[in-house]
Amino acid sequence: MEQKKTIFDYIGQVFTTFGITIGILTVFCVLFGDEARTVSTIFSLGGEGIALRTILQFFITSVFITLLRFLFFTDTVIRRMAVPLRAGGMVASILLLLCGMNLLCNWFPVTMWRAWLMFFLSFAVSFIISVAVTTLRERLENRRMEEALERIIRESREQEQRSDTEEQA
Repeated sequence: MEQKKTIFDYIGQVFTTFGITIGILTVFCVLFGDEARTVSTIFSLGGEGIALRTILQFFITSVFITLLRFLFFTDTVIRRMAVPLRAGGMVASILLLLCGMNLLCNWFPVTMWRAWLMFFLSFAVSFIISVAVTTLRERLENRRMEEALERIIRESREQEQRSDTEEQA
């Protein structure tokens, strides 16, 4: 049973997405920033850090990703759609969003095929990691729920046995 979401849940999702993104960008800045400085506005400061303009762009992107997640994974807007279709629609929408943000913010040259290759490669790696983490979390959650259900059933049987014993006495 899904809990009713509040605005604070969505704000938390925005900042989770934003924090992970900025964390990854920070690592990329340290590793590749000086080399990518001339190619990408994301790395305009090289290995020294991330420009405020870039941070704002990724914050806005995080807001849109959270809105897409709301659109595809709540029944508020889309009432009947299979989970794989929802996931595929969300992934495709996020890819389109990121491509649009690249065009709008000039993150990397549109005509540079190597930049696009790295973009799609990093997106694929991020997606695979995200699916793996989500699957692991779901399995752990299911295991906890099964254990709780078994405990409830066991306690219920013990209670029945005590009641039967008391009736016989």
